[in-house]
Amino acid sequence: METDVKRNLISRRHFLRLTGMAAGVAALAACAPSAPSAQTGPPAGADDQVTISWWNGFSTPTVQGIAPQIVGEFERMYPNIKIDYEISGGPPGGGNLTEVMLSRIAAGNPPDTITLWDAPSQYGALGALTAIDEFMAQAIYATPDAFYENVLNTCKWQGRTYGLPASAAAAAMFFNTDLFAEKGIAMTRETFPTSWDELRTLSDAFTVLENGAVKQAGFMPPWSATWLYPVWSVLNGGLIFDAANTVYTVNSPENIAWIEYWANWLDEAYGGNFEQINIAGNWGSAYPDQNSAFYNRLSSMFVDGGWIMTDIDFPFEWEVAKLPYGPMGTKTASGYWPNWFAMPKGGLHPTESFLFIEYFCTKGWETWYRAIPDTPAWKGASRDVVTQALIDKVGEERALELHRFFLDYLEDSAPMWDSPVNAFAMDTLQTAIESVLGKVKSARAAMDEAQALIQAKLEETLRAG
Repeated sequence: METDVKRNLISRRHFLRLTGMAAGVAALAACAPSAPSAQTGPPAGADDQVTISWWNGFSTPTVQGIAPQIVGEFERMYPNIKIDYEISGGPPGGGNLTEVMLSRIAAGNPPDTITLWDAPSQYGALGALTAIDEFMAQAIYATPDAFYENVLNTCKWQGRTYGLPASAAAAAMFFNTDLFAEKGIAMTRETFPTSWDELRTLSDAFTVLENGAVKQAGFMPPWSATWLYPVWSVLNGGLIFDAANTVYTVNSPENIAWIEYWANWLDEAYGGNFEQINIAGNWGSAYPDQNSAFYNRLSSMFVDGGWIMTDIDFPFEWEVAKLPYGPMGTKTASGYWPNWFAMPKGGLHPTESFLFIEYFCTKGWETWYRAIPDTPAWKGASRDVVTQALIDKVGEERALELHRFFLDYLEDSAPMWDSPVNAFAMDTLQTAIESVLGKVKSARAAMDEAQALIQAKLEETLRAG
């Protein structure tokens, strides 16, 4: 995913290498100073100045203008706390942000706060972050019930909270209303299909094959959007990871049926040649510089996060709708890709640090959202604050309506980003799904194999942590 934020996401495979380093972090972090009691006001008198560090991967011009504004708002609210930070796209002195963070935790001199692009649940399980539940219990804004439930759960591991979600840009179905009009199909958000079978029927109305090659598609099952796998599982009544019981359920009947549904769809609608389908178009991106099939009008429907509303100037009119559910499902669900703020284990100023991440992820994020289309994860955010770039594209009335659609859809979000081996799991699951679509393995065999690999990795990681 790319947005104006240029999130510089650590690759999933690179994170797996870093978790080996983090295994040693837990033991060293256990010797870190204990956090003082949580409190809601400035932790010291106005004459007792405290400076805390904030590490982040942001570097774009937009962020370089907005981040200092939010820091300034915070420092005016808490005049005895100063924030030491830079916006260089990495830690002070250079290097990979996450790798340097883990090294500094192990060495006993971590930053006080950090912005993460892998869920705090992963790092919390490895003992790399400070739990913040006591602070949240006495917080002004970031109380335990102040965020969308499943989004906050991305910060939790075994009942403890290790960070805060700042954003939760929800996913939805985007459809090209110009192509629908050319087909003479009247379609609105309210009349959009609610089931996979209905979506498949609608998709077939747009599909064109010539000599077995795909020339036009309605909706192409999004096998490459790994971050949305938990959503498709929930849409078919399943679950990929059961956080409450610390077990993966990749090979459940619901998940096997979901993959079989996709495989049958490709066979029956698109000729079934997975290699040729991939050659026909880039079905997994909305971005023109990535030769997107959706952008180039080769497909009429596409699933992505709300950030594409401002990222991309589509050469057609479009609308959004909720995701349909599968034959074994009963209701819609959405996904989300957050930004997270956390406090590395061993920081010297946990009370002040919590006040900072609390403000940035709540009131401060309203300031952020006016400039950058990262939907707030905080339920207290104003329903009247919307990104100016979206207003510029579609007008204020429609921008507000779209903003509220995505906010409300977060109430239907799926559990995701809540496992300490989420990166490994999504990579492994992608390999399994592609082996089924490529007719190398049956859905049951592929999902059984993925289940064994992922559960073993989870247990290995938990033993190491």
